[in-house]
Amino acid sequence: MSGRRMRAVDGRADDRASGRPAGGRYTDGLIDNVMVVGVGGQGVIVAAAVIADTALLHGGLDVKLSETRGMSQRGGSVCSHIRIGERVLAPSISPGEVDYLLAFEAAEGLRFAVSVRRDGVAIVNTQQIVPPLASQGEFTYPFDAIERMDDGSRRVLAVDGNAIAADVGDVKVAGVVLVGALSAYLDFASETWERAIERNVPARWLEMNLAALRAGRETVAAREAAAATGRDGA
Repeated sequence: MSGRRMRAVDGRADDRASGRPAGGRYTDGLIDNVMVVGVGGQGVIVAAAVIADTALLHGGLDVKLSETRGMSQRGGSVCSHIRIGERVLAPSISPGEVDYLLAFEAAEGLRFAVSVRRDGVAIVNTQQIVPPLASQGEFTYPFDAIERMDDGSRRVLAVDGNAIAADVGDVKVAGVVLVGALSAYLDFASETWERAIERNVPARWLEMNLAALRAGRETVAAREAAAATGRDGA
């Protein structure tokens, strides 16, 4: 496994930590499988830690986190698996079993789209990072990656995370914008997400990251409301 390494961590949060039960979502053995992908330097590892910490802080849940990093410091592919449930055995997600794909870069989203189960959700940043080899013509970069993902076998939500982050204050918080978009689908309180952010980002960046989290969540909420209005008016 030259050039690659995997880190796996697991934990269980006691219900008393948050004063809340695990909730009905997971009582029947349901497991949420979340995959976060991108390239080195985009904050994939921090985003995965925030998601895992949120589940742990919620209380009463078993959480597994595994990370596979290629040449991440040189812009290589980075992939994190987060599995959340009352009882989770394996740290890695089986092919075709991803419930939520969070892609920080469009081509990486396309690369891992096959891992998403039918009717799963793919939240994809519209950012395109063209590798040097593609720029040199050695292979073709898929500029139509998001369109190819949206083939009807999964729900694709394209988010301009970089533009939203810039509006918040700095494009560096684009990853947290995408985490905010994901938070609209997972049954954890907003306050719990914010506590997880606080545990994983430097204090001087906290307020901007919290704003990015809220902006991502509001983006999804607005789209869901618009979609519901369209269905009601059909």
